Amino acid sequence: MTTMTEANIRLGAILAEAENQQSSLSVAKLESSGLVPDSIETGMAAQAIAAGAIGKEIGGWKIGVNSGRAIAAPLLDVYDTSIDTPFEVPKPGTVGVEIEICFVLANDIPPPATGQEYSRADIFSHIASVHLGAELVSYRLVEENKAPFPLFLADRLGNHSFVLGPEIDIAALERVANQDATLPALVVEGNGDVLFAAAPKHPQADPVAPLIAYANAPLDHLGGLKRGQIVTTGSLCGLIRLSGQTAIKTSWDGIADMALNLPA
Repeated sequence: MTTMTEANIRLGAILAEAENQQSSLSVAKLESSGLVPDSIETGMAAQAIAAGAIGKEIGGWKIGVNSGRAIAAPLLDVYDTSIDTPFEVPKPGTVGVEIEICFVLANDIPPPATGQEYSRADIFSHIASVHLGAELVSYRLVEENKAPFPLFLADRLGNHSFVLGPEIDIAALERVANQDATLPALVVEGNGDVLFAAAPKHPQADPVAPLIAYANAPLDHLGGLKRGQIVTTGSLCGLIRLSGQTAIKTSWDGIADMALNLPA
């Protein structure tokens, strides 16, 4: 099936313009122009066109699971908190935050050979380090994540940017994967107010599971999983919607702490 259609090229260009202008598009208007993708494949194709038009280097991947199928969106703005703590996020427009476990890739993960699949151990051999991270969320769609899924996928799954936080021990990852009841609470504050305080849970239980699934069935048109990129696979706290908070502090007792400041 051809996915790089004229409609996908037009949609990609429109999404890139919305990103650059920090504007929003309505599903109705896109539908009237015949630009709403009708499948995961066409959504991924439009996503690649948009990323290319924006013109930023692919810093990593947001990987998720939709109806049992692994999908991915490129991270175009990736920041490292080791540069400055609390880290000053330079890009405006954040509407929400998700605290996540993420990975830095030690080397490329090419598509598996025909008839073979990557195991969990295989994927760990490609991981250089495990970190706490913060995905910052924004949308180029009026309907946000309620838009038809292939269109939401074309919009990079609502990614604004990603902040790489401190390295964590792999034991913490395994405790999340095993749903260890003794894990300390994850606490997220905004301007001193508690926005979330509960045991962290991953949507697929194991934060590595979406990466394994996507590595075994990649769909992107942007070069795939590369050495040095960051991969994040799902929020430990769900989406925390922000309402003017600019100082975001995350505390995970004995595991990691992270602080960042958003533009006012």
